[in-house]
Amino acid sequence: MKVKELIELRLTNQGLTSAEFNTCADVVSHFGAMQSQDYSMAKWAVGMRMQNPSDTAIEKSINAGEIIRTHILRPTWHFVHANDIRWMMELSSPNVKKATQYIDKQVGLTDSVFKKAWKVIEAELNRDHNLTKEDLTDRLARKKINAESLLITQILIRAELEMRICNGERKNNKVTYALLDRRVPPSENISRKDALVKLASVYFKSRGPATAKDFAWWSGLSMTDAAFGISGLGSDLKSTSVDGLNYLYFENTQHQKKKVTALLPPYDEYMVGYTEGRDVAFPADIDKSFIGNGIFKPLVLFNNTIAGTWKKVKKDPFVEIEFIDDNKKYSGLNAKVESIKLFLQK
Repeated sequence: MKVKELIELRLTNQGLTSAEFNTCADVVSHFGAMQSQDYSMAKWAVGMRMQNPSDTAIEKSINAGEIIRTHILRPTWHFVHANDIRWMMELSSPNVKKATQYIDKQVGLTDSVFKKAWKVIEAELNRDHNLTKEDLTDRLARKKINAESLLITQILIRAELEMRICNGERKNNKVTYALLDRRVPPSENISRKDALVKLASVYFKSRGPATAKDFAWWSGLSMTDAAFGISGLGSDLKSTSVDGLNYLYFENTQHQKKKVTALLPPYDEYMVGYTEGRDVAFPADIDKSFIGNGIFKPLVLFNNTIAGTWKKVKKDPFVEIEFIDDNKKYSGLNAKVESIKLFLQK
C-alpha cells in the first residue's frame, strides 16, 4: 500500500470522505470515543461527519443522555455513546486511575476522602439532578469537606471512573453532573477479553490503517492488552508496511478515490487518534510547530493534504485561514466556511 492509498482509506474510515452518518449518536458510536475537551469544536468534529449537521441537534443529544461526555480511555474528556459507556469504562478506568494517582497524592486525596465526598455528591444529585462543579463544591463545603480548585476536579474525575456520575444537561452554558444510573440504563456485562477485542474492532474500523502502538495510545491500554485485542480480530484484519511501520486495517473500498477538503477542529480524531502513525498524514518537510503538531490547532485539509490552519473570527468571512504555501490555489474552501456558519445556526 502506498502512502496515498493509506491516507485515502483512513479518510474513508474516519467518515471524512463522505458525510454518511444520519445522527450525531451514529457518529460517536462509530468512533467508540471522540476526544472532546474543546466542547464547541468537538461538536463540530461530530457535525462535519453528518449528512445534516446541526449544533442544536448535537446539544440535544448530549442533554438527552444519548451521548455521554466523560473522562474515559485517557485522563481527558471524550464523547461516548450511551450504549458503550459501561463496558468501555469497565475496561479503561483502571488505567486512567493510575494516570491520575500522582495528582491525587499531591493534593492529599485518599480512598477515604473520595468515599466521603462521593456520599455527599450522590445524595445531592439524587435531590437535584444537574449540578455544576461550583454547586457541588458548595454542597461539599456545607458538609465540612473542602474541595476547592484541583481537589473537586480530581474527585469528580474519579467519580466518573467509578461510574457514579457523568455529565448532566448543560446549564447556562456550563457543564453539569448527574448520576450515571439516572442517565444510562443498565447493560449486559461483557468479559474483559471480549471488551479488548471489541475495542480493537471499533478502533481499526474507524481509524485504520493504524499501528498497534497507535491503538495502545488511543485506548490507554498496555501493549500486551492491545496485542490481545488485535489478535482476536483474526484474518479479517489486514496489514501493510509503509515507511518501516506495520499498519493494520479492514478492507473498505467505499469512497476511497474521492478527494477530501475540510476544516478540521483541534483534537480531531483524524490527528489525535494516532501516535506514531500520525506523521504519515503530514506533508513532507513540514514545520509541525506551525500546525500545532497536528493536534492543538484547527487544520485545513485540502485534497487529502494538510494545507494550513484556521480560526474563527467575529468579522466576515467568519473563518481566517493561514496556509502553509500561500502561492497555491485552494478552491472549494468557501463552501466549508459556509458549512460551519450553517452548523452554528441550526
